[in-house]
This record gives sequence, C-alpha cells and structure tokens, in this order.
Amino acid sequence: MRHVLRLLLTLPFALLSVSAFTHSYANSKLSIDHPWARPTLAVTGTGAVYMNIDNPSEHEERLMTATVADSLAETVQIHQTLIQDDMALMREAREGLIIPAKGNLHLSPGGAHIMLIGLKTPLKEGDTFPLTLHFAHSGQLEVQVKVEDNPGASTMQHHHHH
Repeated sequence: MRHVLRLLLTLPFALLSVSAFTHSYANSKLSIDHPWARPTLAVTGTGAVYMNIDNPSEHEERLMTATVADSLAETVQIHQTLIQDDMALMREAREGLIIPAKGNLHLSPGGAHIMLIGLKTPLKEGDTFPLTLHFAHSGQLEVQVKVEDNPGASTMQHHHHH
C-alpha cells in the first residue's frame, strides 16, 4: 500500500516534468511546437522568436499579433520574408500570417518570425519568457519561449540578422 501511495504522490510531478521537456502547447484548435529565441547581445536591442504552429482543423487560421511583457520589449511585430528584385527583405506582416487548414506555419531564421523590438534586457541562453500569440479565430495562447543558442541543426540552416 505504501508503494501505491508513493506512486500516486509522485505521478503528477513526473507528468509535469515530461511536459516541460516536450515544449509544446495547444488550445482546442492549434498546437505550437518548440518556441525559441537566440541569445542576444546587450547592444542589439532586437530579438526574434521562432516556432512551428500546426492547424489540424478544416479552417484557415491567421496569427494576428503577439505580445510580451512591457518589461521585456517595447513592441512586438510579426515579420515575413518578401523577395523583391532578387533580394530577400523582411517586412512587418500587418495583416498577420496565414496558417492553412490542415497545414502549418513554420517561423524560422531567414523566414517568417516574431520580432522583439526595443529589448529592455538581453535574451540570455537558458532563460525563458512568456509570449502570447493572438489568432483571428482561435483566441490567444500563451507559450514559454526558451532562449537557446543551437536548438537543432534543422533550425540552423538559415542565418538571418536584423
């Protein structure tokens, strides 16, 4: 009986630790996988956030805006990559970014991303911070962004600096 009681008492903590390692979030319509940002230097003043957003529903969704605490950055913008005169340009996506029905939106270095402008403190490796994503139809979803220097080889294929 003592072993069963110990198991029941430790199970919630074990489940919590597993969910902390998966680093994914979901609401009733969307799932967000591995939100991350690179560490920044004190002098940069900007940072970028990347992640994958999956939309398994039958309806198109749109990431409209994102917000962080005022103590982290002055403003947040969603940026997209546009090709103009054979050059890749980063522009604010004022109308948001579409997440196709039964598709996904991949925010990555060199591509679409969430830009933190006017950072009030550098992003340091190992830190986490809350970011709230605002969607046209699915409401909002808060995620914890991990600051990581090398989150994986697939995300390091493209480098982009603002």
